[in-house]
Amino acid sequence: MSEPIIVEFSGDCWNNPVQFQTQLNQVLLGESVVLDMRSEGPSLQALGVTDIINSWLRDRQQSPDSVQLQRWSNPVEFVPYQLVNCSNPSHFFFMSQNYWLDQEPFLDQQLHYHNLFGLFVGRMTHARAVILYQCLIGKQNIFVSKLSSPSPYPWQLNPRDEINLDCLTDWLSTNRQYRMFEWYDKYTIPSVDQMTVRDQFTTPDSYADTNRSLLNHYGRFAIEIVCETYTRGNTFFPTEKTIRPIMACKPVLVYGPQYFLARLRTLGFQTYHKLWDESYDLYQSAERWQMIQKVMQSINEKTPDERQQLLAKAHEIALHNRRRLHDIVVHQVDLTKHDYKNV
Repeated sequence: MSEPIIVEFSGDCWNNPVQFQTQLNQVLLGESVVLDMRSEGPSLQALGVTDIINSWLRDRQQSPDSVQLQRWSNPVEFVPYQLVNCSNPSHFFFMSQNYWLDQEPFLDQQLHYHNLFGLFVGRMTHARAVILYQCLIGKQNIFVSKLSSPSPYPWQLNPRDEINLDCLTDWLSTNRQYRMFEWYDKYTIPSVDQMTVRDQFTTPDSYADTNRSLLNHYGRFAIEIVCETYTRGNTFFPTEKTIRPIMACKPVLVYGPQYFLARLRTLGFQTYHKLWDESYDLYQSAERWQMIQKVMQSINEKTPDERQQLLAKAHEIALHNRRRLHDIVVHQVDLTKHDYKNV
């Protein structure tokens, strides 16, 4: 068996497909291969990884058993290969104990907010750029923080050797794209705690430090807009972006992959379909965000009394979810037996 081949992802983007193909072709005929997914959870089918592997197997007349996937964190997509040390479910559930707040928020705390919505953006993608831009130009009642980054905006890059499912053309017409580019040229969205994208990875403790820092600002908004990492294809990989507001007792609207909320419910969490329209969970990409915007508008248009009543009911659901997360983390609940696929 050869040395593991690293498969590099950053969200819905496969960073090294050319290098991957080259390394795969260097494996000796008849030899097994180990592919290291680095604890990420993308859809391998949507990104074309399985197409390349299956073509390689056909050319060599080898069985899928000769391919071993290590550290792949996607429990809902079937592949015919051997799975070794694959996290099921996401390891981010258990990592939440590193920034856990022991005190349960009271309802009065949740009802005293400055902004109705909150949005935290780290590494910028096309989708997150559009969501952030539309939230701010739409003058939504929203608290926003964006981690500073030395990296150019995604549209300023020209990656030749990437496969990126996160396409700007899916979101905006050409004219609207240019208007967004001009807006970003004029405005800088501050990081509320002066942290950067790199700060998340500076030390082994920086992941927890970044989350603790953001939690200091959770009293400033009532509902969090979550922009998950993997949002295309058949995937379910909740990260700290989802788990942090669950721990902090915040209701959420989640820009993620199709069936993300339904799969959370299979783990014993509750979602907010009795309070607002969650049919957006049937969609992905720009369609999903457009439906989330309608939900935001409907909540924003309620009278102050109606909103308080809505948020009081949402708080009961959020409390249930925090306690469920506590059970998972403290009692090491085995979630591998849950059937995520039949939702």
